[in-house]
Amino acid sequence: MIQTWTATLNRWDQAFCVFIFNWNGKRLLDRAMVWLSRIGDGMIYPIVCLAVLTVDPGTGKRMLPSVMAAFVIELSLQKGIKRMIRRPRPFRTIQGIRNLVKPPDDFSFPSGHTASAFLMSLIIGHFYPVALIPCVMLAGAIGLSRIYNGVHYPGDVLAGMLLGILSATAGLKLL
Repeated sequence: MIQTWTATLNRWDQAFCVFIFNWNGKRLLDRAMVWLSRIGDGMIYPIVCLAVLTVDPGTGKRMLPSVMAAFVIELSLQKGIKRMIRRPRPFRTIQGIRNLVKPPDDFSFPSGHTASAFLMSLIIGHFYPVALIPCVMLAGAIGLSRIYNGVHYPGDVLAGMLLGILSATAGLKLL
């Protein structure tokens, strides 16, 4: 029963992955998706924290511990899950899919880029509610870019989103 359910989910995941990957080939969209993926690489998050500390020191001093705690939780869980599940990336298993960006490691489940993007979106949105919707939309676009760029399945992105939400919630509880 579980094997049948897992096989069905995997087929749907692969089919949606191919569907989204097949959107590529349009120069502007390809560049935008690579750019979105790069935003999710993580280099922007310390810059955002530094900017908040500089522009709004009171909020920055309250936000930074939540961000740090949430990232410790997210990275620990993400790395552990990846080592345990060891799901190969789509460009390695689905004929016709190639990676448009270099993945940071060999395994795809869960999407660390998506987890980090949702983590930051929710924490920023907690401290600046007006920014919540644009930040969540950006996080969703980063997750979509990971599928588009051939390095994640939709299920990886959904798991990353959940991991990011749970990690941000835990980090904020430590306030």
